[in-house]
Amino acid sequence: MTINNAIGIVYLKTKRTTSEAAKIVGIHLATLQRWIAQGKVKAPRPTLIGAVGYRLWSADDITELKEVKKAIYCKGRGRKSNPKL
Repeated sequence: MTINNAIGIVYLKTKRTTSEAAKIVGIHLATLQRWIAQGKVKAPRPTLIGAVGYRLWSADDITELKEVKKAIYCKGRGRKSNPKL
């Protein structure tokens, strides 16, 4: 574990922030936040570092997130076709 005293954030080698988890999985941060808000993804509990809460994602959490992405996210799906009457 290394500590960055300049900004007071503890970086753990085995944990990732929400933005890092989104980047690893290949989705936008806003997409991950929307999935969390909609209940599609169970996010880890916030860990307080100083006065700020960080959701720290473990390797297992990221693996689970990749599975959720496979089930939900279909890149290039496009719009549904409208049958002409």
